Amino acid sequence: MKLKKKTDYTLRTLIFIINSDKRSKIQEISDYYKISKNHLKVIVNQLSTLEIIFSYSGPNGGIEINPEKLDYPLGDLVKILEEDLNLVECFSNAGGCVIDSSCKLKGILKKAANTFLDELNQYTIRDLRN
Repeated sequence: MKLKKKTDYTLRTLIFIINSDKRSKIQEISDYYKISKNHLKVIVNQLSTLEIIFSYSGPNGGIEINPEKLDYPLGDLVKILEEDLNLVECFSNAGGCVIDSSCKLKGILKKAANTFLDELNQYTIRDLRN
Protein backbone atom coordinates (compact mmCIF):
# COMPACT_ATOMS: atom_id res chain seq x y z
CA MET A 1 0.00 0.00 0.00
CA LYS A 2 1.29 3.42 -0.89
CA LEU A 3 -0.15 6.58 0.59
CA LYS A 4 -0.83 9.55 -1.65
CA LYS A 5 1.50 12.54 -1.47
CA LYS A 6 -1.36 14.57 -0.01
CA THR A 7 -1.61 12.17 2.93
CA ASP A 8 2.15 12.22 3.43
CA TYR A 9 2.22 16.02 3.31
CA THR A 10 -0.72 16.23 5.70
CA LEU A 11 1.03 14.04 8.26
CA ARG A 12 4.25 16.04 7.85
CA THR A 13 2.27 19.25 8.36
CA LEU A 14 0.80 17.88 11.58
CA ILE A 15 4.25 16.82 12.77
CA PHE A 16 5.57 20.32 12.12
CA ILE A 17 2.65 22.05 13.81
CA ILE A 18 2.49 19.84 16.89
CA ASN A 19 6.22 20.25 17.48
CA SER A 20 6.16 24.03 17.15
CA ASP A 21 6.00 26.20 20.24
CA LYS A 22 4.14 28.91 18.32
CA ARG A 23 1.63 29.30 15.52
CA SER A 24 3.09 27.91 12.33
CA LYS A 25 3.01 29.65 8.98
CA ILE A 26 2.37 27.83 5.73
CA GLN A 27 5.53 29.39 4.30
CA GLU A 28 7.62 27.94 7.17
CA ILE A 29 6.26 24.46 6.53
CA SER A 30 6.74 24.86 2.79
CA ASP A 31 10.36 25.93 3.25
CA TYR A 32 11.13 23.22 5.81
CA TYR A 33 9.77 20.29 3.79
CA LYS A 34 10.24 21.84 0.34
CA ILE A 35 6.55 21.32 -0.41
CA SER A 36 4.54 23.57 -2.69
CA LYS A 37 2.81 26.34 -0.78
CA ASN A 38 -0.29 25.75 -2.92
CA HIS A 39 -0.41 22.07 -1.87
CA LEU A 40 -0.11 23.14 1.74
CA LYS A 41 -2.96 25.62 1.42
CA VAL A 42 -5.24 22.78 0.30
CA ILE A 43 -4.02 20.59 3.17
CA VAL A 44 -4.46 23.36 5.75
CA ASN A 45 -7.95 24.04 4.43
CA GLN A 46 -8.91 20.38 4.80
CA LEU A 47 -7.41 20.08 8.29
CA SER A 48 -9.25 23.26 9.26
CA THR A 49 -12.53 21.91 7.85
CA LEU A 50 -12.00 18.73 9.88
CA GLU A 51 -11.37 21.02 12.89
CA ILE A 52 -8.04 19.31 13.53
CA ILE A 53 -6.28 22.66 13.34
CA PHE A 54 -7.19 26.27 13.94
CA SER A 55 -6.27 28.72 11.22
CA TYR A 56 -5.86 32.43 11.89
CA SER A 57 -5.36 35.15 9.31
CA GLY A 58 -3.51 38.42 9.58
CA PRO A 59 0.02 39.38 10.59
CA ASN A 60 -0.19 37.37 13.83
CA GLY A 61 -1.99 34.55 12.09
CA GLY A 62 -0.93 31.02 11.42
CA ILE A 63 -2.07 27.53 12.19
CA GLU A 64 -2.05 25.43 15.33
CA ILE A 65 -3.42 22.13 16.55
CA ASN A 66 -6.89 22.09 18.03
CA PRO A 67 -6.15 20.69 21.52
CA GLU A 68 -9.47 18.85 21.48
CA LYS A 69 -8.27 16.80 18.50
CA LEU A 70 -4.97 15.59 19.97
CA ASP A 71 -6.50 12.15 20.50
CA TYR A 72 -7.77 11.89 16.91
CA PRO A 73 -6.76 8.45 15.61
CA LEU A 74 -4.26 8.48 12.74
CA GLY A 75 -5.98 5.58 10.97
CA ASP A 76 -9.26 7.49 10.84
CA LEU A 77 -7.43 10.50 9.44
CA VAL A 78 -5.64 8.43 6.78
CA LYS A 79 -8.96 6.85 5.80
CA ILE A 80 -10.44 10.31 5.21
CA LEU A 81 -7.39 11.58 3.35
CA GLU A 82 -6.99 8.57 1.09
CA GLU A 83 -10.68 8.59 0.08
CA ASP A 84 -10.15 5.35 -1.84
CA LEU A 85 -8.38 2.52 -0.06
CA ASN A 86 -9.15 0.02 -2.78
CA LEU A 87 -5.89 -1.87 -3.11
CA VAL A 88 -6.99 -3.56 -6.32
CA GLU A 89 -9.46 -2.74 -9.07
CA CYS A 90 -11.95 -5.40 -8.04
CA PHE A 91 -12.65 -3.67 -4.71
CA SER A 92 -14.70 -1.08 -6.53
CA ASN A 93 -16.57 -3.70 -8.59
CA ALA A 94 -16.50 -1.19 -11.45
CA GLY A 95 -15.06 -3.51 -14.07
CA GLY A 96 -16.39 -6.79 -12.81
CA CYS A 97 -13.98 -9.65 -12.45
CA VAL A 98 -14.32 -13.00 -14.17
CA ILE A 99 -13.01 -14.85 -11.09
CA ASP A 100 -14.90 -12.79 -8.49
CA SER A 101 -17.08 -15.67 -7.34
CA SER A 102 -14.09 -17.90 -6.56
CA CYS A 103 -11.41 -15.35 -5.64
CA LYS A 104 -10.14 -15.35 -2.06
CA LEU A 105 -7.54 -12.63 -2.67
CA LYS A 106 -10.10 -9.82 -2.40
CA GLY A 107 -10.96 -10.80 1.19
CA ILE A 108 -7.32 -11.23 2.11
CA LEU A 109 -6.40 -7.78 0.79
CA LYS A 110 -9.38 -6.13 2.50
CA LYS A 111 -8.33 -7.70 5.78
CA ALA A 112 -4.75 -6.48 5.26
CA ALA A 113 -5.95 -2.92 4.54
CA ASN A 114 -8.16 -2.97 7.65
CA THR A 115 -5.24 -4.27 9.73
CA PHE A 116 -3.12 -1.38 8.45
CA LEU A 117 -5.76 1.16 9.50
CA ASP A 118 -6.33 -0.61 12.82
CA GLU A 119 -2.60 -0.40 13.55
CA LEU A 120 -2.55 3.31 12.68
CA ASN A 121 -5.53 3.79 14.99
CA GLN A 122 -3.33 2.68 17.88
CA TYR A 123 -1.74 6.13 17.50
CA THR A 124 -3.15 9.62 17.64
CA ILE A 125 -2.08 13.08 16.55
CA ARG A 126 -0.61 13.49 20.05
CA ASP A 127 1.84 10.68 19.25
CA LEU A 128 3.40 12.80 16.50
CA ARG A 129 4.96 15.06 19.15
CA ASN A 130 8.70 14.63 19.65
